[in-house]
Amino acid sequence: LAHRGYILENYPEGILMPGERRPTLTRTKGIHDLTALERFQLADALKNNVLTIKSIPTLDARQSLAKSRAPVIVGEAPTAHSPHTHGRRVFANGRIDRRGLTRLGNASTS
Repeated sequence: LAHRGYILENYPEGILMPGERRPTLTRTKGIHDLTALERFQLADALKNNVLTIKSIPTLDARQSLAKSRAPVIVGEAPTAHSPHTHGRRVFANGRIDRRGLTRLGNASTS
């Protein structure tokens, strides 16, 4: 993604990130690490335009992606009841952090 100048935005919160290891496996096997439900949720997010691919047009921004200064995958914001205050981000070098989108607030009822 980084070398082509693309990023993924709103990667679903409850699904294993690319390169992330499931604790029960010794090494990652890509999409096969996902459960059937996770694969369905990922496909659904793509079909419903929740998970989007964004083109990064400027050379400087592409270099930031390639040099892992900017994330290539930005996860969706955690729900209001999540224990996490921020969403996940993945960088070209494989690093994953929790400094992404801020957790959603409680929906007020009227």
